[in-house]
Amino acid sequence: MTTTDCFLVTGGLGCIGAETTKWLLDNTNSRIVICGRNVNAERIERVFHDSPRTRLKAISIDVTNQTLLADTIEKEAITHVIHLAALQTPDCNQHRDLGMQINLGGTQNLIEAIKCHRTQIQRFIFASSIAVYGPRDFYPESRVPLNAKPHPVNVYGAWKLAGENITRIFHEETGIDAISVRPGVLFGPGRDAGLTSTPTTALKSVALGMAYEIPFCNRQDYLYAPDVGAAFGHAIRDAFSGYAEFTLPSHTVNTSRFVQAINEAAEALGINSQCDITFGNQEVPFICDLDYSNFQNAFPDAPHTDLDTAVRSSLRTFLHYVQQGWLRQDMIQ
Repeated sequence: MTTTDCFLVTGGLGCIGAETTKWLLDNTNSRIVICGRNVNAERIERVFHDSPRTRLKAISIDVTNQTLLADTIEKEAITHVIHLAALQTPDCNQHRDLGMQINLGGTQNLIEAIKCHRTQIQRFIFASSIAVYGPRDFYPESRVPLNAKPHPVNVYGAWKLAGENITRIFHEETGIDAISVRPGVLFGPGRDAGLTSTPTTALKSVALGMAYEIPFCNRQDYLYAPDVGAAFGHAIRDAFSGYAEFTLPSHTVNTSRFVQAINEAAEALGINSQCDITFGNQEVPFICDLDYSNFQNAFPDAPHTDLDTAVRSSLRTFLHYVQQGWLRQDMIQ
């Protein structure tokens, strides 16, 4: 990457967007432009408080506004695009028309905006999801291969699968390198919405000295948020040619193992007296056991932090948030 490169990160203040932007700031000399619907100085200060920001620019843009997207790509001399802006599953289920406009229509709008300035764009990354797969029992008992048959169980997954297809078509039409990345269940800094965010809520509760119960008890693939940000960073920066889909490195464990990691992290940080985390008996058919070797082969330098280290680091971060007043009891749902 050079100082003449410029990355556009849509949804740059979300969980993955923030971690991706931090990684780019720390590992390139390039400019980074982030956009979102809710951009303000206070939020930028909180999210990027420990990052260098001289090369960072934040702009309020709704991805449904194709003209503004195209103008931004031209004005900021964007060379690489990472598309993360989207509504999450609960909002998509509750507001389906808006979800379709943002998650699917917004992706197409961005692609059309890129095509207006295709000669300056070197790579496009689309943030898909493991929601393109079906429930765990839809697949064999062994590892679920990357090319397993998609079987979305909700509109969020259906729109993500459609987004992958229009990303592939974009590559075929323009020749611009493109990748669809399928993140799974994230935990750690920035995670704050949806059923699968409850392990992160448990970590926040320990930092606040509150008891908390994770409602489910089954296995799932856990991904550490900074590792996911780094994965997107490597995917946009490292050598690659063509089009491909990838799932990301994860830790497949049951809820009890994650709670064990929380307890051990609390003890290591000297706050075990304020750790009271339990888990329920709800069985949720999360897809898990996804094979991620294709990504590791394509991007061997991307990190894969071990689970205990990642949980301890997350708890340390949330303790800092409490000290700064960025995390309070009224924020725990």
